Amino acid sequence: MSIIAGEEKIINKDKAIQFLSNYENLLKCTPGISKINDKEFSASVKVGPLTVEVQGTIVEHKVEDNKVFDKIEVKGPGIIVTIITVVTIEDHKLSWEAEYELSGSLAKALGNTIAKQAKELTKQIISCSVSAINSSNNS
Repeated sequence: MSIIAGEEKIINKDKAIQFLSNYENLLKCTPGISKINDKEFSASVKVGPLTVEVQGTIVEHKVEDNKVFDKIEVKGPGIIVTIITVVTIEDHKLSWEAEYELSGSLAKALGNTIAKQAKELTKQIISCSVSAINSSNNS
């Protein structure tokens, strides 16, 4: 199990809650997604030197006051990655934490590579979300 966390500055708490309340915005900010069907998606993910097609599902998406919880399961050849994120929205910042769990026949062999990719992907999604939240305030 790996955990990463961080904080990002935001301009407007209400816009952040509105944006993050819609799981489709999470998918739109996820690099490599080629197809979205409600809470299921297909994506091309780089694992080391290889590009792998994976299938994902948003297992849970809920908003409680100023917290957004997401649980995503991604299945690829020989591996399942479960990512649980909690984003806390405050007046001018987002605090986030992401937890990863790897399973499947290739989990041990590719664990470090996949964990590194999952961390990078989470940072890209957060960065895209913050950018969208902050730019929506300027329009």
